[in-house]
Amino acid sequence: MSPKGVAILGSGIFATEALGNAIELKAVYSRSNKSASVFAKDAQDVLKLKHPLDVYHDEDPAASLDALLARSDIVAVIVVLPITVQPGVVLKALAAGKHVLSEKPVAPDVKQGRALIEEYEAKHKPKGLVWRVAENWEAEPGHHAARRVIQEGKIGKVTFYNARVVNYIDENSKWYKTPWRTVPDVSLLHLP
Repeated sequence: MSPKGVAILGSGIFATEALGNAIELKAVYSRSNKSASVFAKDAQDVLKLKHPLDVYHDEDPAASLDALLARSDIVAVIVVLPITVQPGVVLKALAAGKHVLSEKPVAPDVKQGRALIEEYEAKHKPKGLVWRVAENWEAEPGHHAARRVIQEGKIGKVTFYNARVVNYIDENSKWYKTPWRTVPDVSLLHLP
């Protein structure tokens, strides 16, 4: 997949924190013109872009998510939206022929997550579209070392493993206070 023609869908804390890793960002979408515009300006400054980002939002049908997804120069989208709306947005982007990198978890519950995976596998993967979930564990050096040890047979045949992860998030953390964490069932977008 070419790193050119990327749009980011969402303008919250995670999107802002990820600015340093953006490739060739062309557009941003958010529910409101204000949040999308603020993000676009911040991205312009942080990434020292030579071109302004195109801003899309729900306040103008001509600048909607559908309008953004109709652009032929956008080949991929990064979805950093609330968990409750991610499945619909991921499927909408895939249906528009865009590669997708989405945040985790992929859906608010297992049933919706499985349905999303099944639809991707049946309809979009055969077309060569890539959907990835943003997870950094596979890039961790310790996991690469464990893989090598297992592949080389140094510890015998692995038939079972169990992983338990516990993270503490303080109630004063910016991550704790986000709407998708504090009120995850509230639909923040008017998407299917």
